[in-house]
Amino acid sequence: MSSVKLKQVYLTANDPERLATFYEGLGLKVRFADPGKWIQFVSDAAAFCVAGPTESVSSQLQDAVVVFDVDDLEAAVERAAAMGAEVGAVRDMASHGRAVTLRDPGGNVIQFYQVAK
Repeated sequence: MSSVKLKQVYLTANDPERLATFYEGLGLKVRFADPGKWIQFVSDAAAFCVAGPTESVSSQLQDAVVVFDVDDLEAAVERAAAMGAEVGAVRDMASHGRAVTLRDPGGNVIQFYQVAK
């Protein structure tokens, strides 16, 4: 059997430069840009997960959620909100850590995750 590796996750937007500015504001660095078409950010690794319906953020059950590790959940949420993100409630997962679901300015669902200290 051939191997399968996650290559990338991408979000679509009517105004990719505007959305890229949001993610740059969160601290991501642009690796490559083809204006109006494609903006790729620097990343060391990625994870792909399949979640059950209790993890869904909508009634559609067809969500794609990009999760970012953050060192300071409150600071990341504050920064994202200041740049136009819609912020949900913080979810405390005890020894696993804390997470919050947001919608970026393009309406995409993302999460910030901070490991338990």
